Amino acid sequence: MKATQILRAIGIFSLMLFTVLFSVVTYSGVITWEEIQSDHFDSRRSPAQLDAYLSYLAQLKQNGVSPETIVLEDIFKLSNQKAQECSDGHCKLDSRLVLNSFPYWLEDGVVHVLMFISSKDWQEQPLHDESKRLLQKNLGELQKKYSLEWQIHVNPPHKRSVGLAHAHIFLKGVNSETIADQIKRILPFSKPGLEPW
Repeated sequence: MKATQILRAIGIFSLMLFTVLFSVVTYSGVITWEEIQSDHFDSRRSPAQLDAYLSYLAQLKQNGVSPETIVLEDIFKLSNQKAQECSDGHCKLDSRLVLNSFPYWLEDGVVHVLMFISSKDWQEQPLHDESKRLLQKNLGELQKKYSLEWQIHVNPPHKRSVGLAHAHIFLKGVNSETIADQIKRILPFSKPGLEPW
């Protein structure tokens, strides 16, 4: 009986180890459109992108500025004082759609957009619905012209670096270079002056 239990435990451990190793191998590079569309999407940045993002967050912390306050200043265009007042997520502001100045490590032809709301309500369905509404409003013509597709993703709690609720939106179409240029003409970047492409 004990030998059977030991063999079963070894089998389970081996399976868990294989799953962990397989996950590391599978998700260690560029995020493909197929991965974005799958149920196994794992958000990540390249080492250089991650270093730049972590340095930016460290700089904010060193200056005593919260990520929420800077989002409210840069994306919602609030004054520093008003942004600090609203950083608890209780101000009612119109949602915003912006290009991500710190994008994930995406295959060529995929554009990373963010949809922010001014609250800390992370309910996925309302975030998806608001994302779709803003995408239709701002990029509806591009969707028709370039067969633009999008996928909306809300990070799990352990992957969130900003407390204000937001969705990550990934866009892809038939002429990716033209689409990226068109989107840059319509949407601002999340950090003014920081355009990664």
